[in-house]
Amino acid sequence: MSLTEIIPLVNNLSQPDKLSLFKLLAAQVPDAELQVIFSAPEYPVWSPYDATEAANILMQMIRDDREASTHA
Repeated sequence: MSLTEIIPLVNNLSQPDKLSLFKLLAAQVPDAELQVIFSAPEYPVWSPYDATEAANILMQMIRDDREASTHA
């Protein structure tokens, strides 16, 4: 039986049956391969924590803006 023949059958299964099928299939895949399949890629996220230089620049911009608005 081919995958294209199985997919409609799987789609007709109930949620508990799909979960049971998933567990059965996952048990047949080596752990190393499962880790590769289900490991999420890591994306660096910038944080303002310890960004003192950026904070200083922002404060200077705020001061400059206040000075410009008082002199206008």
